[in-house]
Amino acid sequence: MIQTIAILRHCLPGMTVAALLAFALQGSACAESALDRIRNTGILNAGTRADAMPFAYRLQQAGEKEERLAGFSVDLIEQIRKKLSEKFGREIETRLQITKASDRLALVASHAIDIECGITTPTWERQKLVDFSIPFFGNGTRVMVLRKTAKGFDDLRGKRIGVAAGTTTAAILKQHVPDAIVVEVPDMATGFRMFATGELDGLSNVGIVLRALVEKSPLKSKVTLLPRTEALSYESMACSLPLDDSKWRAFVNEVLADLLDGIDQYRGGYFEIYDKWFGPRGIVYFPLDYTIAQKLSASIIWLK
Repeated sequence: MIQTIAILRHCLPGMTVAALLAFALQGSACAESALDRIRNTGILNAGTRADAMPFAYRLQQAGEKEERLAGFSVDLIEQIRKKLSEKFGREIETRLQITKASDRLALVASHAIDIECGITTPTWERQKLVDFSIPFFGNGTRVMVLRKTAKGFDDLRGKRIGVAAGTTTAAILKQHVPDAIVVEVPDMATGFRMFATGELDGLSNVGIVLRALVEKSPLKSKVTLLPRTEALSYESMACSLPLDDSKWRAFVNEVLADLLDGIDQYRGGYFEIYDKWFGPRGIVYFPLDYTIAQKLSASIIWLK
């Protein structure tokens, strides 16, 4: 138990000891597979962030009474729900919870949610707390700045760069831009507001999230992403799953693998969802890179 709390504290430094203990106790009491629980209850408890357009964000269209979560990751969760309904021969309900970068792993580890799909990067340290699915996306970490602020990394010395708390971005920045001042923000929406008002000199995340944030902003023509060519670090993104639940992990991997089948030829279920959000009529135009398509295809080869 002490070791579990220590791992939680390391991965989620912002949480109190009481909260960590509650998560650890709840998680240790849940030996039932998520797959069995979903079959018995008819409910899939899932989580995703609401500040990571176009992966997941709040949307309210004309005629809708309230906001709902929409995006690429939300559609992936919906595909998992559909396959669960097919497997159990009954309609499975998704209860979708908004998570933060700082609490997403604890919610999975405690079995408060069965799965979290967003922009989570698997790491060895995080894998002590949760398991991960096969990758479903890949992108690189960059820094968004005003063109007048910096032309290269040498200009970032002493500059305030915002990162979402609980992400891998801070460590990447400290490695590649050690002279910048890393400022943790609660979420990317807050970070972008601070950047737009001049409280931050830059904002860092995977490039596609930064591009989506600025897509409809007056700042769009005034910003640039650094580095301009190669990213600071390639980030694979995967769904977070409860630790040591092989039945549930295998099911999720089979769903993702089925969707990804044919991605190296730009066809199949995954590509249709990708094109919806990142194609010419998507939230942000981001054609699927051939190298990344090959990496995603390689991740499912053992399931074929």
